[in-house]
Amino acid sequence: MERGLNVNASTRMRVVHRLKQWGSATVADLARDLNLSGVSLRRHLDILERDHLVTAYVQPRGRGRPVKVYRLTEEADRFFPERYSEFAVDVLQGVREIFGERALRRLLQHWTGKLIERLKGRLMGKSLRERVQVLTEAMTEMGFLASWRCVGAGRFILTQAHCPLRRIVSVCPELCEQELRMHEEVLQACVTRECFMPHGEAVCQYQIRRLSSRAKALSPPR
Repeated sequence: MERGLNVNASTRMRVVHRLKQWGSATVADLARDLNLSGVSLRRHLDILERDHLVTAYVQPRGRGRPVKVYRLTEEADRFFPERYSEFAVDVLQGVREIFGERALRRLLQHWTGKLIERLKGRLMGKSLRERVQVLTEAMTEMGFLASWRCVGAGRFILTQAHCPLRRIVSVCPELCEQELRMHEEVLQACVTRECFMPHGEAVCQYQIRRLSSRAKALSPPR
């Protein structure tokens, strides 16, 4: 049974690769190329469509019957190698080498500032608990696999189990300080880092505490 599952998964990957190469294809095109029956191929396409890897549209064909055409969704991109991290590392190292550390810090601060402004729009008028929830959702959307829990009145723990920027952070650790700054500004809270992946720990973890009235009064306007 397990061998059959592996064969089926392998066949579906062949379908995915062929659609990536061709852009789009009909059942007849794919069946002929992959040496499969139309019934078998439709079963694989149904599964790929269920998993949001493939989408279909109906294409008119002159006097003949319209035909269903399949193509990949953006979700399917995860099966193909990307070199975004290497490119980002090269760019950041180039900024450092050509323009210096100060320019690199300004670039990262600018990028973080834009991200903060985008997030603030989703946090307007919300309680600290709600802001922690929204930030967690945003971090997960960005690939950080985030979760949160309440550990007391006005106290929370935010955990990030994955870092999609880990390769970049290895040569540009300033990104981690910008992340801490972002958490503090969007949450309007006291945030301290408890665990840190670059130090060999399994996750990055932040303790979040509600600012006291005195701290709020003393904090500069943002």
